[in-house]
Amino acid sequence: MKKTIMLATTLSLCAAGLQAATVRPEKTVMAVVNGAKITAGDLTAQLWWQHGAAVLSEMIDEKLVLEEAARLKISADPKEIESRVTAMSAGLDKGQFEKNLKMVGWTETDVRELIKRQLMVRETVMAAKKISVTDEDLKAFYDENKDKLNLPEAVKLSQIFVDTKADADAALESLAVGANFAKLSALKSTDAALKKNGGSLGFISKGSLLPDIEKEVFGLEKGAYSKIFPTGKGFSIFYVEEHRPAQPAVFEDIKVELKVAMLNQTLSKKLPELAAELKQKAKLELVP
Repeated sequence: MKKTIMLATTLSLCAAGLQAATVRPEKTVMAVVNGAKITAGDLTAQLWWQHGAAVLSEMIDEKLVLEEAARLKISADPKEIESRVTAMSAGLDKGQFEKNLKMVGWTETDVRELIKRQLMVRETVMAAKKISVTDEDLKAFYDENKDKLNLPEAVKLSQIFVDTKADADAALESLAVGANFAKLSALKSTDAALKKNGGSLGFISKGSLLPDIEKEVFGLEKGAYSKIFPTGKGFSIFYVEEHRPAQPAVFEDIKVELKVAMLNQTLSKKLPELAAELKQKAKLELVP
């Protein structure tokens, strides 16, 4: 996990998918705040008042579209399901991934079922609304948006993350006398993903980091490390492995990503249309 250095990196599970999660008995204690208990029932009531109508509408839409999927004999590709599960757990060992899921009452089976339904919804909308993206469509979009598609300046970063300032100071002292950054991160970092990959974060684009960290790391030379930064519930030191200047987008290199983006954009528009059409044909009763 890249401890809070990214501005908005979260694992998102769509609201409609929550029906797949393990149902907790109402009296199950979810948290204790200064002795006061918050139960699953309290959480359910709060969520209902805040989001109930919207989630119910999404669940109705999903059920109607999945019924249409059954009618059209559409199924989800098991290989794509596994590919997406693998992508979600990237950078985490199996135990940590399962722990993260357990915190919100999920299991890997729940995740697979959610992804299966999402893929079936996608394929159904594409089939029912006859959605396709041709090479000509992609090239036209690329030509119209070249400037926006260019790769921004980036740095290849590594990170040491520790829980206390004293540990961060000790790590900084080790670096000052020549310690190898990757080995030190693997040895000292308290984040499992950083320990596993020697602290490597890969290329981070300009505009993706917190401002004070970004100013520091983009100003460092290749092979230099940063000062200590408070990050999340601990402290971090960053190391610049490589600078990559801004680069113009090459159509063949981003063709696949463009197709995914264009399909998603079209699907987001066509899903409500299909759901509305199916509602007109359905027998729908809202129980007060």
